[in-house]
Amino acid sequence: MADHFQKKAAQQLGYLHAYFYNNFTPVTGITMGRDERADTRTIPTAVQWRPVSLGTAWQGRDDYFWLQFPLTVPTLTEDAHYVLHAVLGRTGGGNNSGFEGLLFVNGAPYQAVDSNHEEVHFGTRYSGQTLSIAIKLWTGLEGGGPRQIQHYTLDDLSAGIINQSVVDCYAYLWNIVGTVAELGPDEPLRYSYQTLVKQSLRRFDWASLTPATIGPVCDQVLADIHAFIAAHPHEKKSYQITAVGQTHIDVAWLWRLRHTREKIARSFSTVLALMDEYPDYRFFMSTPQDFAFLADDYPDLYQRVAQRIAEGRWEVDGGTWLEPDVNMPSGESLTRQFLYGSAYFKQHFDADAHVLWLPDTFGYSAALPQIMHGFGVDNFMTTKISWNDTNRVPHDTFYWQGIDGSRVLTHFITTIEPWTNYEDPAQWQYTYNGDVTPHTVIGTYHVYADKPVNDHLLLAYGYGDGGGGPTREQIQNIRILNELPGMPTIHNGRVADFFSGLQDRLHHAAEPVAVWRGELYLEFHRGTYTSQARIKAHNRRAEYALRDLEMRYAAAHVEQGLPYPQETLHTLWTTLLRNQFHDILPGSAIHEVYADAEKEFSQLFATIAQLHRDLDAQVTTAAAGQSLVRNSLPWSTTQLIGGQEVTVPALSTISLPAAQPAAAPAMAVIDGRTVHTPFYDLTYAAAGALTKLWDKRTQRDVLADAGGNILTLYEDRPLQYDNWNIDADYPDKASVLQADQVAVTANTPLYTDITSHYAFGQSTMTQVIRLYAHNPRIDFRTTVDWHERQRLLRVAFNTPILAASARYDIQYGNVTRATDDNTSWDQAKFETVAHEWVDLAQRDYGVALLNDSKYGHRIKGSQISLSLLKSGNYPDTTADEGTQTFTYALLPHTGDFLTGQVPQAAAELNEPLRCTADRTAETLTPLFTVTGDYPAALDAVKISEDGSALIVRVHDYSGTDNRLSLTPRFAAKTAQTAALDEHVTDATELLAAGQVTLTLHPYEIRTIRFTW
Repeated sequence: MADHFQKKAAQQLGYLHAYFYNNFTPVTGITMGRDERADTRTIPTAVQWRPVSLGTAWQGRDDYFWLQFPLTVPTLTEDAHYVLHAVLGRTGGGNNSGFEGLLFVNGAPYQAVDSNHEEVHFGTRYSGQTLSIAIKLWTGLEGGGPRQIQHYTLDDLSAGIINQSVVDCYAYLWNIVGTVAELGPDEPLRYSYQTLVKQSLRRFDWASLTPATIGPVCDQVLADIHAFIAAHPHEKKSYQITAVGQTHIDVAWLWRLRHTREKIARSFSTVLALMDEYPDYRFFMSTPQDFAFLADDYPDLYQRVAQRIAEGRWEVDGGTWLEPDVNMPSGESLTRQFLYGSAYFKQHFDADAHVLWLPDTFGYSAALPQIMHGFGVDNFMTTKISWNDTNRVPHDTFYWQGIDGSRVLTHFITTIEPWTNYEDPAQWQYTYNGDVTPHTVIGTYHVYADKPVNDHLLLAYGYGDGGGGPTREQIQNIRILNELPGMPTIHNGRVADFFSGLQDRLHHAAEPVAVWRGELYLEFHRGTYTSQARIKAHNRRAEYALRDLEMRYAAAHVEQGLPYPQETLHTLWTTLLRNQFHDILPGSAIHEVYADAEKEFSQLFATIAQLHRDLDAQVTTAAAGQSLVRNSLPWSTTQLIGGQEVTVPALSTISLPAAQPAAAPAMAVIDGRTVHTPFYDLTYAAAGALTKLWDKRTQRDVLADAGGNILTLYEDRPLQYDNWNIDADYPDKASVLQADQVAVTANTPLYTDITSHYAFGQSTMTQVIRLYAHNPRIDFRTTVDWHERQRLLRVAFNTPILAASARYDIQYGNVTRATDDNTSWDQAKFETVAHEWVDLAQRDYGVALLNDSKYGHRIKGSQISLSLLKSGNYPDTTADEGTQTFTYALLPHTGDFLTGQVPQAAAELNEPLRCTADRTAETLTPLFTVTGDYPAALDAVKISEDGSALIVRVHDYSGTDNRLSLTPRFAAKTAQTAALDEHVTDATELLAAGQVTLTLHPYEIRTIRFTW
């Protein structure tokens, strides 16, 4: 019977909905033109306009068309709305493909037109006016995969005064019917509601009703409903929902950056239109990058947004420049995400950051809580961890503790999708693009794991990406559901206020609040550590390049008063930060996104090179045949430059005369396929793998019998999310690569090269194994001409090391992960993220694997392995096609990662000595001498954002309390402790006897602000 009630009610409500527009009249005088301009922000004048009518077809891929027509609004009474109903195309599933439109009124953007926003309302301010309407139609794209032409039809373009009684009657009945479905069979209210609905629907005699007569019937039904509500006081559910409108617009994903700029204009204009209509409506938006785009593209729209922000109805927060990936960016990159993001909202809108808002990012680094604290951000929100494929995080509200001990309040929005059966935990995937319905509101609380400590939840609603944001119906439903007995209290609110209240509730909670220590690992999307290798290589290179550039210009500014290129550096950083977006850097976007990224990184590197040349012209001297060699690391290093071994002190530059060839014996003794070097005896197989590696220093085997440098090609066909995922069963179909050529190709006094060539599938690979005379690192310099589809290339080293856990480099420190599969949590971590190194060590000996651009690792048992290339077919059908170059390196060592100086070796691989040809006599000197218990991790040396101080940032990676001293070599006046946002947090003078001595606690980040 319950099912029959729902079906019958749906039928009757369908009849009622048909009266929304049946008194509307078709729009006339419609013309259409195709816009082929590069800049389509304004209505075109030089296009060929042709008359069109309903039923006209239009099509294209990433094409733009315009509709124009006059619209005369009749004289309107107070609260009456003249409505344009526009059904011009379809917006695809998930709002990720298909048609999107922007409607202009008298030449100004007014609101989006899409499948979620087919109504355009005109109130009394337009009464009696004839408006010039233009609609920019974008055909959209196919939503990833092979390119497809999109086909559409102009199905409806009509207008009329909407009968608000019909709309309200439908909305109330629809929500009541939905409420009945959520009430249990033992709740009397359920049956009272059913009676109310049946009585209401009996009033509609569809055979006799007309548009003119249905209004009074709806008024009577509404009167009955309000009487029912009044007769059932105090029957609200005891929990509360704060509802906040938002639209999650991916900065790039299945569309390009330039398309995102248009989505912003469409969605933001719709928000403004709805705010004009609904005074209680509140909207939240993260991502300063979006507002910067809007300010450039539509300054008038931007000013209207700024006004709403000033009123407090439009809330800007979120912490970071955009919603980045937080697995792969460096610690300094994440710091700049917060630095530039929070500064933008503060500067332009006087808005402080309260919450890190990352609903859709693919896992969360254990370094984040400390970084958040550095910007006064104490709250974190996500939904993505609910996508885990193996384990469910046992809490939705808890304190998250990072590697240094910092804690932040974390809350998972638990809103379910409208189609989810919330009684089935297997379907619990929370959404940040929530809907406001009885089902989603009840489901938000039903799935919530922490009811004993909190009864007030957050629901973010609105259509994201191409969906245009919240709708009129969602806003109305908040008011209606708040009135209905049997529903919780639900109201419009602000995210900052919600978290402030949550902090207070947890502080006074009778039950203990859970603490989660360490990373929030997403058991899903593990392939994002590897997909689109080029963007990951660019990211790593750019992070180091910007560090080096800032360091040089900071020295030039402090020592010689030369201008510091603050604005240019800001532009360079925001270019990098933009490309760290959570669908760009992870490799989950369409091909065009990576074509755009290539251009942006090319410009970034070109600008950096030019800035170095500009500085060289001021602080160095031209000298043909000579070179300058620069070491930007805070320890002395010896490396090969132009065939000679060069030692450069910490943070210094030396002049290097032209190399003079000198006779010297070869480094290695070659005995068949065994190479004897000062550090190792290495034996390789005819097929290229290493069969034995003997460490002469410790007289022990580095490799187990299964060998090392085993290059394996796997079938990579995940069940879903091709470029995102690696399934656990990928090892089932494996093919070990066999070299067709292996030979010693160089044997000099300083190094020996073993070169292998491989051919597999449609691809070829050349690898040079380089062993050094004075460095225990073994490099594997690799060039691949890659043309595989749905294949995964990995390399493995089998060791004799016995250790229960392995150590992984992350931002501002490192973490350990189990090497066994004892628990389901360990089993799920069959592919995990690390930055420059991983280390598997016993107390006395270990083996580290370093890399210059890779992030996907696996250490299980005694095997260390690394993902090199992954090429799915969706959304980019040509992912990673072409030439790929990268280096990974093996570093056997005594003791643990500290004794073995693994972080230093990895840094030297990623930031080798830099050589500038035909220059000499650099006049810049190191700003500091750095000493400590361990070689320093020097993250940044820069001029402060306000230009008044020198910022130096260091961190501990040892996991111990240790001392670090900075001795300025410039005329430092003061040194004080600052937060990551660069403001002084402790006025105590740190400079004593000409130096700053710090005690760093485990994984602590310290920022020092110097004046001079």
